[in-house]
Amino acid sequence: MTYRNATIHFMSGTGNSFRAATWMAEAARRSGADARLLPIGKQRPDEGAEKGDQSLLGLVFPTHAFTAPWPVLRLAWRLPRGGGTHAFVAPTRAGTKFGRLFLPGLEGTAGYIVALLLALKGYSVRGVTGIDMPSNFMIAHPGFSPASARAIIARGETKARAFAQTVLGGRRRFVGLIPLVLGVVLLPVSLAYILLGRFYLAKMMFANSKCTGCGLCATNCPFGAIRMWGKTQKRPYWTFSCETCLRCMAWCPEGAVESGHSLGVILYFVTSIPVSVYAMDWVGARLSLPVYVNNAVIVLLLQYCYIILSICVTYLVFSVLIRIPLVNKLFTYTTLVHYYRRYHEPDTTSDDLNAER
Repeated sequence: MTYRNATIHFMSGTGNSFRAATWMAEAARRSGADARLLPIGKQRPDEGAEKGDQSLLGLVFPTHAFTAPWPVLRLAWRLPRGGGTHAFVAPTRAGTKFGRLFLPGLEGTAGYIVALLLALKGYSVRGVTGIDMPSNFMIAHPGFSPASARAIIARGETKARAFAQTVLGGRRRFVGLIPLVLGVVLLPVSLAYILLGRFYLAKMMFANSKCTGCGLCATNCPFGAIRMWGKTQKRPYWTFSCETCLRCMAWCPEGAVESGHSLGVILYFVTSIPVSVYAMDWVGARLSLPVYVNNAVIVLLLQYCYIILSICVTYLVFSVLIRIPLVNKLFTYTTLVHYYRRYHEPDTTSDDLNAER
């Protein structure tokens, strides 16, 4: 089968998903298709869309908490009706290497939930696969050494190109059923991340004393989630739009971007206060409200609102205090991220991630 064109949307922070999307675009061009790469977050959902079974749509993106990131789910839902357009989904996942042993990541529901959304939109989904790339969650662990990273990437390239050839050849390929089952089991974790966890992680980001206020992190952020804040000495301020893609951390020229574990502990204790329970007990006792007012759903919703508000207020106070050199050093040296090796895909630059190709 010959496709006339291929449009591949990618979301990428450290370059892993961009590189996988590039391999697939190269395969499409070699097959005679006019291939385009579009960064998610930089284009309208309908941009580049062509309908029909001679058009191929691809979504390549990282796995977050065993599912697809919110911007990818939103894009899949907002895409125009497919009209039979062929599509594939390829989440990248956290591959690891210990000595000579390579271990696969776990994409969970990431690929198939996006594929389901595309099918509901009228696309003919031709394939789903997870692609192992070097685990890049630098909040939790150091980046891999260059040699180990390249070894994992080489294996990922082989799998990505083989998958692309299968789809471009008109055949279907659906893999990852075991990860899907595990992902269904882990759905509470995925849901908790989408509703709450990503906001926690966004508000753990800060810049240490090496920050020069150059604004590169804000310029390169794919979701416009970073604001340069301050009148005289501007410093980055992370908003709730942050998806913890870690592009800012990977490419900061000064290595100034941190994710504060000590700040995370503070956020945990602040948000753990059962304010909703206290509030409902207080209101119920004084106004003699019926018992149903104190039900679990209302308490849960009130607590959720409190958590979001308390994260905002705590981070706002933190952003003021972090400008004090002593406070900055305290939080910098009490976060493990400060000591971790930073990672980005070795053949990718930050400019590669921002432009249509």
